[in-house]
Amino acid sequence: MSDKLEINIITPISTLEFSEVDYLRAPSTEGLFGVLPGHIESIIALDIGEIKISTDNKSIHFATSGGFADIIDNKVTLVLESAEEASKIDLNRAEKSLDKAQHYLDDKSNDMNRAFKAIKRAKNRISVSRKKSN
Repeated sequence: MSDKLEINIITPISTLEFSEVDYLRAPSTEGLFGVLPGHIESIIALDIGEIKISTDNKSIHFATSGGFADIIDNKVTLVLESAEEASKIDLNRAEKSLDKAQHYLDDKSNDMNRAFKAIKRAKNRISVSRKKSN
């Protein structure tokens, strides 16, 4: 059994591949979870949050709006609605999205669940954008 993970991130617009990964942390609908080599086979529903991929003493951070993780034999496939690397998030745009979503709450005839999810996504993008890959 390998002592490293292979990670594939699949979104509607791109596919990213990472090999020789030491650790993955992702947001499930039940809270954060981590994957190390040798993890039990699993399918996990993902929520809005931060994905952290650690390899060779470096970490890469992504903002996601949810999806699923499939874990089999040290291979993790993340099928996501979206995945934005921290360094590529436009902070100004994320802050404008947050402001727009908060104003959406002012009109009580709007879908409040949709507004709260938009706020959660915007806050997540802002938080992740401030992470530095190291």
